[in-house]
Amino acid sequence: MHTSRLIARLMGPVFIVIAVGMAFGLMNEGAGYSSLMKEFIVHRGLIFLTGVLALLAGVAIVNAHNLWVPDWRVIVTVLGWLLVIRGIMALVFPLTVQVFGDHIVRSQAGNIAGATVAFVLGAILCIMGYEHPWSEKPHAHSASGASAAGGGGGKRPRRKRAA
Repeated sequence: MHTSRLIARLMGPVFIVIAVGMAFGLMNEGAGYSSLMKEFIVHRGLIFLTGVLALLAGVAIVNAHNLWVPDWRVIVTVLGWLLVIRGIMALVFPLTVQVFGDHIVRSQAGNIAGATVAFVLGAILCIMGYEHPWSEKPHAHSASGASAAGGGGGKRPRRKRAA
């Protein structure tokens, strides 16, 4: 669970900042923001670089967190595998990624949908990643430092060796 929360704490804020940046960029700059995204898609070197970074991040997440469980942690695993797939696609099929990206960039609805999905995923990951520290109560220790199980601070007594 600790790894799940750590990765959620890393990915959640990043997704929220990306979503807010996309939304403000589209609202404030409009065509300027879209042209920035189009310039990015045109350069295959940037597609290659983002492919390497996506593959690296995806492999790191999958190696640290490959949990297929029926709760929120599966989102982290699925995002890790999607990053692996996205990285492989950008490295092996850069032209396909370029054409697909161009279609999305040209569509205002595609940009809004992307920002919305990123914000929702970021919010879920932030809530689940940061929920535990807020709800955890401090541990109560007795004044003498002895545990409730009979003194000794929770350590087991040593075994006596047979002579």
